[in-house]
Amino acid sequence: MNRVLTLMLAMLGSGHAAGAEPAAAAIPFKQDGAATAASLQGGALGILAISALAIVAVLYLRKRLNLPFGRPASASRLLKILETQHLGPRATLSVVEFEGRRYLIAQSGQGVTCLVTAPDAPPLPLEAQP
Repeated sequence: MNRVLTLMLAMLGSGHAAGAEPAAAAIPFKQDGAATAASLQGGALGILAISALAIVAVLYLRKRLNLPFGRPASASRLLKILETQHLGPRATLSVVEFEGRRYLIAQSGQGVTCLVTAPDAPPLPLEAQP
């Protein structure tokens, strides 16, 4: 029994000796990452500010020069949709002009139907044109 106690004390003693060794020092890390992150944020904000100024400048010039925002309307287009009226979720009436003639067209879930044709319709007055 004394022998077992002696062995246990020897084991415990050797464990304390291993724990008494100085702990390894922590590895220092570079702190340049914080400076880099701050410079990236400043650069991103700069790019965002320049982009916003460019968008404002383009919008101002378009308004000043009376340039259209969408696709320019072409005078040589053959087909013009003069007016559209929605009758329900899937039903629409449209007045379409093609080669000087006007057509009343109905569109529904079952298909498209030409209801009325007006031959050689006079041109619309300037106030009524879209």
